[in-house]
Amino acid sequence: MVKRLADPEVDENVEDIDSDFSDDDGASSVSDTGSVEETAQGKRLRLAKQYLDKLENEQLKSENDTEINRDLIAHRLQQDVLAEKGKLETRVGKRLCVLENKFTLKGHRLSPTCLAITDTHLFSGSKDGAIIKWDLSTGKKLSVVKHDSKKQILALAASSDNVYLASGGQDKIIVLWDIESMTFVKCFRKHRGPITALTFQRNSHLLMSGSADRSVNLWNCDDKLYIESLYGHQDMVADMDSFLQERVVTVGGHDKTLRLWKIQEESQLVFNGHKNTVLDCVSMLNEEHFVTGSQDNVLAVWHIKKKKPAITQLQAHAKGSWVSAVAGLKNTECFISGSNGGNVKVWACAENYRSMECIRSIEIIGTVNSIVISHDNSCFALAVGQEPKMGRWWSDKAARNRVLVFPMAIEDEVNR
Repeated sequence: MVKRLADPEVDENVEDIDSDFSDDDGASSVSDTGSVEETAQGKRLRLAKQYLDKLENEQLKSENDTEINRDLIAHRLQQDVLAEKGKLETRVGKRLCVLENKFTLKGHRLSPTCLAITDTHLFSGSKDGAIIKWDLSTGKKLSVVKHDSKKQILALAASSDNVYLASGGQDKIIVLWDIESMTFVKCFRKHRGPITALTFQRNSHLLMSGSADRSVNLWNCDDKLYIESLYGHQDMVADMDSFLQERVVTVGGHDKTLRLWKIQEESQLVFNGHKNTVLDCVSMLNEEHFVTGSQDNVLAVWHIKKKKPAITQLQAHAKGSWVSAVAGLKNTECFISGSNGGNVKVWACAENYRSMECIRSIEIIGTVNSIVISHDNSCFALAVGQEPKMGRWWSDKAARNRVLVFPMAIEDEVNR
């Protein structure tokens, strides 16, 4: 099980003194028996009241009315609860705009294979063994690090609080870096095959890793400890993703399965892909919906309670191409897919999740090996190379090994 930090203890000896309390003659005193002892339940009640007062004040300011609109307050609370559970869905649809002022980051000699993103920085890994830290605002290269083995880097993941960067590759080890200084922190050794996928749980230092040895490992980066291994895939773990809860979704390549691992419950849900498929990539839209891409050019959107895809999009990209990367805009119905077929597409699912629509197509020369989206949905980045991530099935000499960054914006309803 995942180790968790204990809740902070409440010091019951601390006195809560009202500075305005005084006797009529001006003398003031507070005895020990008059101190207020706050229990854990009382603290929760106090914080809840403060939160409600805050929402009411915000609503008063926005509505310019003396009477509080209770329905709007209840709606706001419901939205906050859904967001915390990862079940919120904000319909952005065609309001999502990809801006034209993209910029190109050049620095890798060989094909970039993986990306990780924080609020201010982008990280790229490559077959040349280099990990490059970029400034997202200027596109400037800030630092370059490598594993001691200098072998191919196949997976990167950054914690959402901008503290840790994890990297893995052909040398079968995971290296933990300090994001600010890009200095070595810890080396994790447990997998018996190349590291093919990495992800952090959002708002946590729980790291999950997938490998060609068919296992998923869990790591506590606070204590720098191995937690446990999860088994079930019959082929390499090709890709993985996680969100707010202690869960991770993985695809198993040639074993044609998608698996949702419920870490707290110590269980897994198995979803079977269509016949003769090879699942290469996966991304969560929220805690209930996730999208996969496969080598037969099929995109599929899944629901946690359905064993078969809710949506299947055949020939998602150019004929004969692979869907090599997907990335979901969290808590929305939109996602981005890339391939070796000459374009990247932005998709939006219908409200009932029975169909999807391509709302934007961007021409790209080369193979898109990875896609990452910033947490605030302000931009996304592509790792584009001459070769695919896991082999040399082809080499497109017309392509350039580079990283592309595209700004994004979500228009307000009033502007449409």
